[in-house]
Order: sequence, then structure tokens, then C-alpha cells
Amino acid sequence: MADGLIVEMDAVEVVEALKTLGDFAQPYINDASQESAEAVEAEAKSRLRRQLLNPTGYTESGIESKPAFDGNGYVVISSHGLMPNLPLWIEKGTKKGKPGSSTQSARPYFYVSAQLEQGAHLRRMSEALQDAIDDRGLGEG
Repeated sequence: MADGLIVEMDAVEVVEALKTLGDFAQPYINDASQESAEAVEAEAKSRLRRQLLNPTGYTESGIESKPAFDGNGYVVISSHGLMPNLPLWIEKGTKKGKPGSSTQSARPYFYVSAQLEQGAHLRRMSEALQDAIDDRGLGEG
């Protein structure tokens, strides 16, 4: 009786499919990233709206999700054209500095929104990658 088993197979097709999986999966990843970014954007806007005592809407309108510059997913930004540091001051608070400056407590809205979405984002990324793997013919059939 034989002590082992020898299996020979041609894995060229599998290796080639794995080499191109990253490019193939990019649209799946981008779609899932967009969903996560839009959720973070909505949550951050909502938190900011609830926390500001006299909202003008200008700071809220500076929160937006958009495709990453390199085409790899989406990003969420919070900007303020007239006062570039304002989103950071709201998020982290301020302390007394030069005469005329004031102290404001932190009113977190941005980072906490991203943290709340972290679990759902990881699930979306996992599902998107698995969908790409399946559609590429590398998953369970």
C-alpha cells in the first residue's frame, strides 16, 4: 500500500486570475466605499447640526464625500473656505490664547461619525471582495 498521494494540476488559470483580482475588484471596493463615505457624511452633518447653537449651514455644507484622488475608494472631508481651521476647532475645542481669543469646549462630530461606521464599513469591504472573487470565478461554485 502507498504511503502518500501525489496530485498534479495546472494552476496557470488560477494564478492569472489572482494576479488581476485587484484591478477586477476595484469597482466593487469603490461602490462599498462610497456607501460608507456617504453614511459618515450624513452622520457628521447630523451631529454638527445638533451641536451648533447658531448653525448657518456653511460648515455643514463643507462636509462631503468624494472619490479618492487615486481612484481607490472614497474620502470624507470637512472644510470651511472662510475659516480653514474651524472644523478642527469644533472637533477638538479651543483654549485661551492671544487677547481676544476664546475657549470653546470640543463638540466632536467628524471622527466619532467615522468610528461609528467602522464595523459596517469592514463588513461592506469583506462582502465586496467576496463578490469580486465569486464573479471572477475564484469562489465556491
